[in-house]
Amino acid sequence: MKPNPKSSAPLPVRSTNEQNGHMVHSSSTQGYPHGPEYQPTPPTAKGNNKPPANGKWGSSGFPKPSEYVQGLIGVVLLSLNSLKNAKMAPTEKNITDSIRYGDPKHRNTDVKKALESAIEQQMVVKQSLGALTLYVGKNDKLWKCVNPISGNPKQQPKEIWDEIQIFLTTPAGRSAIMGTQCKYEAGIVIKNMCLKDLALGEVLQILNMLIQHKKWIVHQQAGWQPLILTLPGSNSDSGDTAST
Repeated sequence: MKPNPKSSAPLPVRSTNEQNGHMVHSSSTQGYPHGPEYQPTPPTAKGNNKPPANGKWGSSGFPKPSEYVQGLIGVVLLSLNSLKNAKMAPTEKNITDSIRYGDPKHRNTDVKKALESAIEQQMVVKQSLGALTLYVGKNDKLWKCVNPISGNPKQQPKEIWDEIQIFLTTPAGRSAIMGTQCKYEAGIVIKNMCLKDLALGEVLQILNMLIQHKKWIVHQQAGWQPLILTLPGSNSDSGDTAST
C-alpha cells in the first residue's frame, strides 16, 4: 500500500522567527517541529566535532579502542543507518528502541556506553535541534524525519485505514499487536505484517493517529500494556485486552 502523496511528500514545514531565522518549536509536540514531516535547519553541534584523521581508530590522540568498544560503536552506526531508512530522528530513545527491537544478538547492548564510546572516538557527534538531542555519524548530515506525533488522518487514503482494520481483526494481527511491549514494537509489527511499503517512521505516525484520533488502540497512560482494541463495527474486539 502506497502512502498518500499529499501526506508523504517532504514538507518544508518550518515555523520561522523572522528576526533570528530559528525554527519555532511547540511544547505540545515534545520538541518536534510542527507538521507531519520536517526538514530541519542545520542543527547546533556540541563538543569537538573534528573527525579522527583519516577516519582511523586511535587517531587524534585517542588510543585504539578494544574490540568490545569497537563492537559497541558498530552497533550504534548500524542503528543510525536503520533510523535514516526509517525516516526517524536519531534520538537516544529511538537508537535504544532500534537496537532493542532489531537484531536479537544486540538487544542487551549498553546503549549509553555505546553512544559515549562513539562520541569519544569521534565516530558520532551529538547535535541539538530545538529540544531534541540527536546523534549522527561524523560524516553524515541530519536527514528528513517524520514527526511521529503529528499528522492528519484525513490526509491518509481510506485504503490505509481499511487495511489496518482488516489486519487488526485477523487472529494473527490481533495477537501480534496485543503481544507488543511498546509503541515502537507495535509499529514494527504493523510495518512487517500490514503496511510493508511504508517507512517505519511513517507507520509510527499512523499508529499515533490510530491511538489519538481513531481510538482503535487504547493503552495505559503510564506505559503500554495492557492494550484494548476498540475497532468500529466489531463487537468481538471491543473487549480484547492483553497484559503482561
